[in-house]
Amino acid sequence: MPVDSAGNSLSTANKLKITSINSNISDWVGTSDLNDYYTFNLSGRSSFNLALNDLSANADVQLLNKNGAVVTGSYSASRKGESISRTLETGSYYIRVYQVNGANTSYKLSVSGNEAPQLLQFGTDKSSYQVGENVQLTNTQIFDSNGVSDLAQVDFRLQKDGGNWDIISNVNKFSADSKDNRASFNYSLSNLTAGKYQLWAKAYDKSGATSNTYQTSFSIYGNEAPQLLQFGTDKSSYQVGENVKLTNTQIFDSNGVSDLAQVEFRLQKDGGNWDIISNVDKFSAQGSDNRNASFNYSLSNLTNGKYQLWARGYDKSGATSNTYQTSFSILQPTPVVTKEVGDWFDQNIQSDGIRAATRLRFADNVLDRNDIISILRETKDNSVVDAIEVKDLRTLVSNASYLKIPEYVRVLANKVVNGDVANQKYQSNTLGNLDVGSSDVQLENLISKWFYGSDRPTTPYTYQYASGSLFQNGISYQDIKQGVINDCFFLAGLSQTAFRSPSTIENMFIDNGDNTFTVRFWQNGVADYVTVDRYLPTTDTGYLAYANKGNYYNNSTNELWVTLAEKAYAQLNESGSIYQDNTNSYNGIGHGGYMSDAFSQITGRKVSSFNVLELNSIVNAFNSGQLIGLATLETGVASNIVAGHGYAVVGYNSSTQKLTLFNPWGIDNNSSKPGIIELAWNEITSNFSYWDSTKTIST
Repeated sequence: MPVDSAGNSLSTANKLKITSINSNISDWVGTSDLNDYYTFNLSGRSSFNLALNDLSANADVQLLNKNGAVVTGSYSASRKGESISRTLETGSYYIRVYQVNGANTSYKLSVSGNEAPQLLQFGTDKSSYQVGENVQLTNTQIFDSNGVSDLAQVDFRLQKDGGNWDIISNVNKFSADSKDNRASFNYSLSNLTAGKYQLWAKAYDKSGATSNTYQTSFSIYGNEAPQLLQFGTDKSSYQVGENVKLTNTQIFDSNGVSDLAQVEFRLQKDGGNWDIISNVDKFSAQGSDNRNASFNYSLSNLTNGKYQLWARGYDKSGATSNTYQTSFSILQPTPVVTKEVGDWFDQNIQSDGIRAATRLRFADNVLDRNDIISILRETKDNSVVDAIEVKDLRTLVSNASYLKIPEYVRVLANKVVNGDVANQKYQSNTLGNLDVGSSDVQLENLISKWFYGSDRPTTPYTYQYASGSLFQNGISYQDIKQGVINDCFFLAGLSQTAFRSPSTIENMFIDNGDNTFTVRFWQNGVADYVTVDRYLPTTDTGYLAYANKGNYYNNSTNELWVTLAEKAYAQLNESGSIYQDNTNSYNGIGHGGYMSDAFSQITGRKVSSFNVLELNSIVNAFNSGQLIGLATLETGVASNIVAGHGYAVVGYNSSTQKLTLFNPWGIDNNSSKPGIIELAWNEITSNFSYWDSTKTIST
């Protein structure tokens, strides 16, 4: 028998060094030496190969973990050789060779190993694609301590809509990175049909050792019909000879503006036949979002009468949008009455009552909110608004600069006297734009809707007057706490703005001094305003249901800015400018959205959307003061992260390279999903799909 050099217990095990070259050991076991033990340590995930040969009698072999428990074994009969091959994780292990049936036997033990590849990761250049587009992998990376030449392949699997995992083509070509033993590779997918996809991968080295598995998600969209077609007219009535010009034109196509073909128009006069008129086939993208388009359109040479203008949009595949229509009137010119030239009011305002009221209110050289409301109500003198009064009110609004009307008052007054898409309804009842013949009740409802916020968003909850103040102890992103609707994109936008620029939040609100607040948003860089009152939706027990969820409505310490901004956003939705469903309802903003849209609408700044995850880009954006939001994957996220959710970036630690994120669910959300979470970069890439940002805002 050979010399017995192996240890006979775990504590005395002979130490081995596992390399890619076989280590060969000759020894024996038998009646006086029942077990031989060897031990080795792996500093990384590795392949492991063992062979027990040249047996003179039966012997078996086992692989044990650091605690001596059996990982696997080989138990061939008689003098047949034994073998073990598998991939092992980092750690300490033991090999046990032992005799069987009491016979002495010599043996030859051969062991080898090869450290497995690791740190496999990648992303896609976009999170969503159109049918026909190629899906390109980005930020591809794999590490092999044995060198790039040891890599064999990356094995890919693809799953569509939660179905089976399909085997697809592999990668077997790698490019060495300048960093140690890292490599990158190229990979793309083509000819995919519409659906939601998961792409899974695992790398192999030439010994068969495998890396971590990694996966990412993306979506392929087929052609979607255009939607959200809407428009208005610059006035509700015209004189014969005036051109009718469309305003606030908008149509949305998720496939991009280039997919739009035309908007088809029809015109009806005095309830007669619908006439085919010219179409629109030129569209302009709005801002950085090329899904939303506007267009120019006007009508001329119309005779007097009442008109309905109808339209429908088409994309290049022939798919159609919603139909939309608006009304206007063409009037015979009002006879000109020659009179002595007086002051501006004599020259421009024909109604005696409006002229007197305006002149009186302008004595201090400004027409403020209360002045405009008073003048509007002066129009209700005979229970009906006549043509002269409509013209005079529009004259006042068009001369806002001369009359020193504040911008927010001008915008609200314009919605009253010149119309707005949202004027179709008031408290769920038909309202309509102000026009010749409008009743005093209609005018008062328009005033209440825009200046007093009394057209509250529909909700299944009960409105109650909320106590508290607009701000308490300054403005902080930690004031945010999401309620029962899925508007995390908007609340993440508010929280990121509050983090970077509290003054922007403060300047959103105008306290009207009568328990109403006018709130500013932006549409393509132009300020827009809505007014809200202090009535907020509450549960049966009196707790706020939406933002500020869980606060008791009658608590004097309530801080109301978040929930008032959310309410204003729901009201703004009815005007069709925020890419939601155009209803005055909380549910209307609760179907999810994009943080880039919220950034733009809250700050008025240009945005960058659907950016590929790349650490340096995010760090540079954060350090330069940009507003940043990260969107999580729809599925497969860690247990402490919310899937399909928007997070605001509120910190970066350069020494640990970790990002600190804020969850709009709030700090104290009674959930396993923390309000603030610090994540390493590999955790970001494993759980998030893209990031949005906007340019620096000065505080």
